[in-house]
Amino acid sequence: MTINERAARTRRIVICLWMLLVVSIVVWPFTGGGIGLATTAIALLPLFLPLPGLVHGERRTLRWSPLTLAPALALALTEILVNAPARTPAILTLALILAAFAATIAALRVSPRSD
Repeated sequence: MTINERAARTRRIVICLWMLLVVSIVVWPFTGGGIGLATTAIALLPLFLPLPGLVHGERRTLRWSPLTLAPALALALTEILVNAPARTPAILTLALILAAFAATIAALRVSPRSD
């Protein structure tokens, strides 16, 4: 397997995990855990910022995209700690956040350097 093939494969994994994370946050208001639309929007909207760059495989986007996980991470941890009915979806979201972060770092490591 060449470096470009490995980079493309890990980029696809990042995009899949990112989309699973988006879906897991979208369902927060519908799980009956009391998570409102405003909280969902705060966690969800930053995740859309790096998507075009991730799809195009831009190394620069791989560098800053983990920063957009911070609002979702903070809100998921808050829901796990203080909202018992919302723990299950928040734990799933937390697991996907960690997986997306690890996959993004892995994709950054195997992507060919342009500089």
